[in-house]
Amino acid sequence: MIGLGKAVTSKPLTIWAESPEEARNFLARADNTATKLNIERIFVAKRSPRERHNKYTGGEYYTTSNDRAVDTFDEIILAPNSVTGLVQYCTCDIMASFGNEPAFVLEDTTHIVRMNVFQRMPRLIKAANLGVPSIALQGTVGLDLTKRGDRWGLYRYLAVFAALYRRYPDHSPLPLFYSSDGSKIDSEDHAEKIAFGYIDAIISNNKENFSKIRRSVMSNVGTQLRYALEHEPAPELPCIENGSREVTVHIGAKPDRISWIKKGSGQMDPYIGMIAAAKYLYCFDDQGKQIKSLTVSFTYLPNGFPFFKDGKDATALYKRLPFEIADKVVFLGAN
Repeated sequence: MIGLGKAVTSKPLTIWAESPEEARNFLARADNTATKLNIERIFVAKRSPRERHNKYTGGEYYTTSNDRAVDTFDEIILAPNSVTGLVQYCTCDIMASFGNEPAFVLEDTTHIVRMNVFQRMPRLIKAANLGVPSIALQGTVGLDLTKRGDRWGLYRYLAVFAALYRRYPDHSPLPLFYSSDGSKIDSEDHAEKIAFGYIDAIISNNKENFSKIRRSVMSNVGTQLRYALEHEPAPELPCIENGSREVTVHIGAKPDRISWIKKGSGQMDPYIGMIAAAKYLYCFDDQGKQIKSLTVSFTYLPNGFPFFKDGKDATALYKRLPFEIADKVVFLGAN
């Protein structure tokens, strides 16, 4: 058992990490903030960040040494359905559970790319769908916030969090952005402190602190989005068509790219997050009711395109998720 902080909670946590690296990073951040944790077991979806597979969607996790080294063994266990459900839109950096009961999800990354700002949204959205609070501890390496286009990318990303907050006011993901370049964005230390204060509120069942942190973070998001609207509104993305009854995400991936065969994600890397983001930005009203349908339209791919031949029944996430997230998928390319 791994005790962290000045004291530990009586209720033990199980950590489900994407890889040993994510688990070690989580433990280091807990040390940095003296967060009170009582970690009983650590499991990992992949023995290395370089592994490429999605066996975790079926519940397969590797056992570890359950200590700070997080050495990984060959033994595989099956995660409970409540945990497996959280990774159906891609594995999370960190999930924590009290036994079989999910407690929180943490996405922790230093980078963000303007052309793919929505990359991590699907896994955060899945946590919200399932009623599990989550945190995006998000560095801004990859964005140059002196450039208007990069600021627009950040505003678009924050708009999705605001939309999810309206849809799931009690457990939507919290965006905690940080920068080390001296910009007006919070420092990493400050963002880390807020993130682990939120985690502490969750595991100690401190509802007052939980709500206080949520209100503060989302108030800051609202302030940033109001500033953007008044001073430098981000134009709509041309690939998202927001109609009165239907929202269409137009995907211009070409059928002749070798990556459809060589890569498990094909050409879909930038698009799954965009599809999920479009749904929550445009398809729901403020009461959380879906008022518009979502269509994914492949401009150049023909019907029967091999990568998507199994549709919703595909096991590979990049092949399945367009059909699962959208209400309709159409292929407009010539056969």
